[in-house]
Amino acid sequence: METNNNSSVKNYQSEEIIKLMYEESFQKKSNKLNIMKLSGGMKNAVYLIDDDGNKVVLKIAPKDESKMITVDRNILWWESEMLKKMETIDFPSPRLLRYSDTSNICKEPYFFMSYIPGNNFLQCKEKLTSKEIEKIEYQIGFFSSKICMLKGNEFFLPSQPEKRFNDNFEFVLNLFQLLLNDASTKNMDLGKNMYERIINVISSNKENLNNITNLCLSHTDIWDGNVLVNEGNISGIVDFTDLYYCDELMTFYFHTIDGKMSSHFLKGFNKSSLNSSELNRIEIYRMYVILKMIVDCELKQYGKFDWMYENLNFRIASLEHPKVYQKAGDKYGK
Repeated sequence: METNNNSSVKNYQSEEIIKLMYEESFQKKSNKLNIMKLSGGMKNAVYLIDDDGNKVVLKIAPKDESKMITVDRNILWWESEMLKKMETIDFPSPRLLRYSDTSNICKEPYFFMSYIPGNNFLQCKEKLTSKEIEKIEYQIGFFSSKICMLKGNEFFLPSQPEKRFNDNFEFVLNLFQLLLNDASTKNMDLGKNMYERIINVISSNKENLNNITNLCLSHTDIWDGNVLVNEGNISGIVDFTDLYYCDELMTFYFHTIDGKMSSHFLKGFNKSSLNSSELNRIEIYRMYVILKMIVDCELKQYGKFDWMYENLNFRIASLEHPKVYQKAGDKYGK
């Protein structure tokens, strides 16, 4: 999502400054830089830089994080660490080239990474055949499972690097509380008794939340917009700020906001079926993603979108009265 309001969040720089950042990072002078601003994303300024045919990507952290949700603040360092970790598992991610949080040219953290050719899966999906889409969804499942093979010893959130959580219930409750605190600080009207209802839903599902089988690294934002496709295959996956040590089911493709789950993704992930406890957790994670979108959009002043609130209301109601909604079915994929 790209709007004019991004100028208050994204830390865009002049071409002159970017040229100095490039020359400082790579210790070389260049008079042939072609610098292009890339759209997409909601927090970091991103540029494609072409140095006489050699392409790299620059990502710059926000200058003012006051309009950002707490969970997204001060995490560019984590993405640089995740890019290094992806190299250890032969993952189709960009390669970290340079990371800096001490430059005199740009006060905020930034890094350069390798460029991966390809088209955004979200944007090119309508031009692909059903077989090609199935193949790519299978590959998303396969690559997601590779990340989830990296086991964790404790739940971890990069925006709270000093904090640890004893179990999944505490971790998930903290995620929701961070969002609700952000919303409360800005006096957001989420709906009648919505704050209380959300916490009650989480608390009443403590047992299911703690019934996890794999505490691991999980890419919670591996959606179609972060997948690059080239010649019918995934050429790369980008954006590694939202990787947490958590339940493997927090992988985004398990809980897409339309309520549907790709059988091809599941096959690629090597997860043929889901039990009732897993389905319950997935619905809670889906509710979290929708709430995150709502709070993030309002903080950044993108607007208030009715469909998001309708979706959130449905998710909460379905968790409050699961038997009723299991029978009824709905437009959100239940």
